Amino acid sequence: MGSFNLETAIATWRQFHAYRRVFLNDDLDELERHLRDFVAHQQAQGRDDEAAFRLAVDNMGDLEGGRAEYEKVYWGKHRRQHTLTDELYWRLAMFKNYLTVALRNLKRNPGYSLINIVGLAVGVACCLLLSLYVRDELSFDRYHEHADDIYRVNLYEETFGGELGLTPTIVAPLFLREFPEVEAATRLDAHGGVVRVGEQVFDNNAFYFADSTFFEVFTHPLLHGDPETALNRPNTVVLTETTARKYFGEENPVGQTIVRNNDQEFEVTGVMADVPLHSHYHFDFLASFASRTYWASTETWGSANFFTYVRLGKGASATALTQKIDALVARLEAAGDEPRNLVLQPLTDIHLRTDVAYDLDPTGDATSVYGFATVALLILLIACINYMNLATARSAQRAKEVGLRKALGAYKAQLVGQFYSESVLLTLAALVLAVGLFALGLPWFNALSGKALTFSALLHPTLMLLLVALFVVVSLATGSYPAFYLSRFEPVRVLRGRIHAGRGTAWLRQGLVVLQFGISAVLIIGAFVVMNQLRFISDQHLGFDMEHLVVLPLNDPILGEQYPAMVEMFKQSPSVIAAAAVNQIPGELGWTSGFQAEGMSKEEELYVKGMPVDAGIVDGLGLSVLAGSAFPEHPPAPDSGAYQYILNEAMLNRLGWEAEDAIGRRVAVDVNSGEVVGVVNNFHFRSLHETIEPLAIWYEPRWANHLIVRLAPGNTRAAMTHLETVWGQFAAHRPFTYRFLDDVYNRLYRSEQQLGQVLSAFVVLALLVACLGLFGLASFTAEKRTREIGVRKVLGASIPSIIALLSKDFVKLVGIAFLVGLPVAYFLMQRWLDDYAYRIELGASVFVLAGVLALGIALMTVSYQALKAALADPVKSLRYE
Repeated sequence: MGSFNLETAIATWRQFHAYRRVFLNDDLDELERHLRDFVAHQQAQGRDDEAAFRLAVDNMGDLEGGRAEYEKVYWGKHRRQHTLTDELYWRLAMFKNYLTVALRNLKRNPGYSLINIVGLAVGVACCLLLSLYVRDELSFDRYHEHADDIYRVNLYEETFGGELGLTPTIVAPLFLREFPEVEAATRLDAHGGVVRVGEQVFDNNAFYFADSTFFEVFTHPLLHGDPETALNRPNTVVLTETTARKYFGEENPVGQTIVRNNDQEFEVTGVMADVPLHSHYHFDFLASFASRTYWASTETWGSANFFTYVRLGKGASATALTQKIDALVARLEAAGDEPRNLVLQPLTDIHLRTDVAYDLDPTGDATSVYGFATVALLILLIACINYMNLATARSAQRAKEVGLRKALGAYKAQLVGQFYSESVLLTLAALVLAVGLFALGLPWFNALSGKALTFSALLHPTLMLLLVALFVVVSLATGSYPAFYLSRFEPVRVLRGRIHAGRGTAWLRQGLVVLQFGISAVLIIGAFVVMNQLRFISDQHLGFDMEHLVVLPLNDPILGEQYPAMVEMFKQSPSVIAAAAVNQIPGELGWTSGFQAEGMSKEEELYVKGMPVDAGIVDGLGLSVLAGSAFPEHPPAPDSGAYQYILNEAMLNRLGWEAEDAIGRRVAVDVNSGEVVGVVNNFHFRSLHETIEPLAIWYEPRWANHLIVRLAPGNTRAAMTHLETVWGQFAAHRPFTYRFLDDVYNRLYRSEQQLGQVLSAFVVLALLVACLGLFGLASFTAEKRTREIGVRKVLGASIPSIIALLSKDFVKLVGIAFLVGLPVAYFLMQRWLDDYAYRIELGASVFVLAGVLALGIALMTVSYQALKAALADPVKSLRYE
């Protein structure tokens, strides 16, 4: 074996690369210099000439490896030769060439380009709309300067079913005394009422009371007044900017006087900016808590009717504070006090926490928010699948193009750049169209979702970043497969016709179709289940007749005294059947009281729902008396142990009583004892998310806040005119305002209704995008089998048989997709329905209907191309290519 000669080896290596005609001579000079430097470095490490050379060649690798090594020295060569500007110019020219070729390819296949651009645009527009909704829901209460340090204190009671947003009055001052990490605390007490300024009278105002520390906890800039002193004194109030303008025009109202409910005057001490939409509370007036004279001076663990918020100092731990709270409660119990269990809830969690009873405003639904986010990603995924499917389907047509390019010296990196250029160009066009669709669809989306989103929200940095991320991700995702798969083709085999990319990628295309329609199947089933549950809710009998029930306000000292006479005048019209005064109306009932029956000890006391009413409640709501009777027309005064009670069936089940045996029994609600005079049927006084709880109804009209009036079916307009006329005679001091009780119940399911509407709309859009892809694949398949179809027609094949031939594979894939998506949809919908105490059962009919719909849509999509191919002239088909 001869000795190794380093110079001969390097010369042979250079001659090999020169023969391949890949590098110019000056490029080879640079590579050789780089090789010699590497060899010298290895020799310095103690290796002999042969080992150093072989290691250098292995490091540089094959042709592609050589190019990679060459790139390391490439720019240095241009700097030394002062040709850097020329190189950058030619690089830009090459990029321009990529774009030019990409445009030509898109123009050469307008149908393919249109399907991809429209599909991607619809997918991206859906993603933007739903992302805007998700961002809006997640941004609630984050505008406060110390949002992450603010917590609401909730009451936790097993007997009440978990957490309540309310607490007793003692909590805020107690926390400030006991816990140094609590820097500020405030209480909120929410009310409505009539407000008068001079001769102007307005109803349905959100009138809140708050401690003077409110502005230390929350961030609400004052336009007029001093936040440190605005709520210090009793009978002072701060107005929101809109409210101030509504009552006082453009003048500064500080120092002016307003009158609430005709019996309490307030001095205006400030004007604050309107409460942002993204807040879990909204008010028009914010009065000093000191105006609530009794509660402001009383610290008690009873009567939990107030919302309490605390702001912790920087670095303070909510977990550590929770442990201190538990220790304090235990210490107070040991001292003989009767404290309540308390928990901390982060401010930013309030809007999407639906498991807390009693909130200031209707809350959102975390399930809907994350569901919408998932739907957005799925629709975008379907759109990306369309692109990849059509790109792989067309790979056979572009195989010769790739082969010719590689034979003419194109490198893999250049081919990858070419395909990515097409992907970037197509994605850019789709994004531009998507922004246009977003602008057009925003009003429609707002109407569906109940939001007030604006186009300017798209300019928010988060949304702009999302748009850029979508551009990058979609470009990479849709261009990656064709770029790396097609660029791998060997030119010799391609030009000899030995590559059939369509066959090689068939399994991938079929898998993507199954994934695409599997997602669509989940969305279709989800939409059907949501709509069926909503229909079940609307059709469910609530245990009383909710139709034609009008609710009028009675929270007014004058009306509280005069409403019986007003009711008598209401009833003079045949359009008024009955009326009843109640403390809280069904749908909003939250009064909870301690309940004891005769023979029960204090430890056995039950906590049940309570309903103070007047004598007309049974006829007013249309309840069925199962035993005993309704309240007499003139019940005895509710004092001295002479209370009268009506119980519902759920109460009897809890006590283990029979209906007839309950009549005449002595019971007590809180400290008010009396006897049971009647038993009524169960009725839903809360939403169908909750089971019907035990309910005690008793006669005590002094607590009435609402008047329920039952109208006769027929001319509702005339009936409302009569009510307004009588109202004007008894309540001229306030406007005529009313609600229909069915609207109150509909509001309980607002989030579900919006979920159903939005989900249904976006399922349709998802199916549109999926069908666009299926349409493109069917078109490709029909084109690919043109000769075969011509031969079959010449041999006597019928049009239906050809349609069946071209459609069966797609229908089979859609069927498989549905079977794959079915268990996923079943699991997800069962989880969603678990939130309802009264719900539909997931029977086979829902899945069969969804499957038939999915198959029908797919069949119609494919059949168009199949019919077009079947009707083609066989002579032209046999001349194909």
